[in-house]
Amino acid sequence: MFRQRTERSRLQEVAELAGVGIATVGRVLNERGGVKPETARKVIAAARELGLPRILPSPYQRVLRFEVLLSRPDLPLIGRMSREFSILSESLGRTALILRSILADDRAEHFAERMRTTEADAVITYAPNKEPVLEAAATLVARGIPLITLISDLPAHLRLTYAGPDHRASGLTAGWFIARMAKPGEVLVLCNHQQYQAHLMRLQGLKDALTRHSDQHTIAEVIDEGDQGRMSSLLLKAAVRRYQRVTAIYDAGAAHQAVEAVIKQYPLGSRPTFIGHELTDQTRRMIDEGTMDLAIDQNPERQARFALETLLAYFKIDDRPILPNTSGQAPFTVHGPYNIGI
Repeated sequence: MFRQRTERSRLQEVAELAGVGIATVGRVLNERGGVKPETARKVIAAARELGLPRILPSPYQRVLRFEVLLSRPDLPLIGRMSREFSILSESLGRTALILRSILADDRAEHFAERMRTTEADAVITYAPNKEPVLEAAATLVARGIPLITLISDLPAHLRLTYAGPDHRASGLTAGWFIARMAKPGEVLVLCNHQQYQAHLMRLQGLKDALTRHSDQHTIAEVIDEGDQGRMSSLLLKAAVRRYQRVTAIYDAGAAHQAVEAVIKQYPLGSRPTFIGHELTDQTRRMIDEGTMDLAIDQNPERQARFALETLLAYFKIDDRPILPNTSGQAPFTVHGPYNIGI
């Protein structure tokens, strides 16, 4: 007990000299993060001046903490992204720690709470573009914590950079292929566009491409199904019954299983053209079997690497410059039956 009181009294002296609270002193000396560099320097300087009898960390070599905040672990895309961050973390040594937080759902309130309470030096996230998230992102800006967005973007003034692909271009690509591959007729679109900017941009790209490249295809309906499996299936089956000339289906989200079930109800030779997103075990099988025609993959591994490289440059751990706040840093790839790796 005597030793504990003595150590606490010394930490209190450091806190008083540095002009901070004793909790901040503990965070700096134990390298727990969440402290501004200039504050850390004051604490280390005070500890040295007082001759604190312990090995002191360097404020210039403190282990940085990067929190990766994702959701929906059931989605293969998120699994790929999480695995890549795990691989990248092994290459950092004591430079930085990558802390992965995977939320069970994508409710904006859950993202916002995690962002507001983070103790990391930077946050990398794929979050819904909704008011609670935007308010939490503004809190990060006020705290001086850089935010990088993946997969889907948030307003540019709230983040350091966007590491994801150009989703409007991927929608344009889907529309271009539909105009050339599908028979003249109606197009059904599935998306979760109220939650994520990515889906809005894909939909806009699809509309622009069909307007530009075809007068034989019209979008009959946009089904906002929230990427929920059973609901997606019910809504899509109802839409197919309403429209008699469906010749193409574009899934801007992750409801591929629902689309597969509907397409298999068509006789061979009259199935709609089906274009979706992400190269997964499921989409590989569907392309190989002929149920899906093309999958547009957004390369989550490239996004993860770009996000990390940007933060290393931001914290001056790497000598490469910070890239500008523009989209399209991770190119997407179009996969058909001859480049799916089967």
